[in-house]
Amino acid sequence: MGCEKAWKLMMSRLDGGIGRRESMILENHLRICPECRRQSASLQAALLELEQLKPAAPGTIEQKVMGRIRGARRKETAALLPYIVLPAALLTGILAFLLYKFCMAGPMIMIDKAARALTFFYKVYESMDAVSSILFNTPYISEILVITGFALLAGVIVFVFMGLRKKGNSEVYWRAVK
Repeated sequence: MGCEKAWKLMMSRLDGGIGRRESMILENHLRICPECRRQSASLQAALLELEQLKPAAPGTIEQKVMGRIRGARRKETAALLPYIVLPAALLTGILAFLLYKFCMAGPMIMIDKAARALTFFYKVYESMDAVSSILFNTPYISEILVITGFALLAGVIVFVFMGLRKKGNSEVYWRAVK
């Protein structure tokens, strides 16, 4: 092997792109050729010196970068919040109004109407979830809708039991059933 080929192999070895066979060929050449051996030693010394001179990255740079990433996520979520909170509040208000109207009827009629309303609002939730996942591509909207749905379901349960506990409505209903 010539010295030019040995030089190329030395450079490849520094980059870590040399195979086992090529490494053995290079070592054999370095045993024979004093000039290449001296160049290899100077390359190794320069590499060690560079490793010692390598500046350490400040410890706070990672924290700054991660802080900026978190800040960007918060801004993105905050920008979407008005589009999520207003429809959720509107939906809650409409359901509360409907539940109030349902409570004025008899208990079974109220339960039937509440079940229909919940079915309707579940379909609306599925539609809003599908549209929001396409438009905004974020899981937050789905979670807010689920929380709103649970709040509405709790409201339905409370209104149903309040309606059943009202003395006048339940007695009138049960007298009519008998």
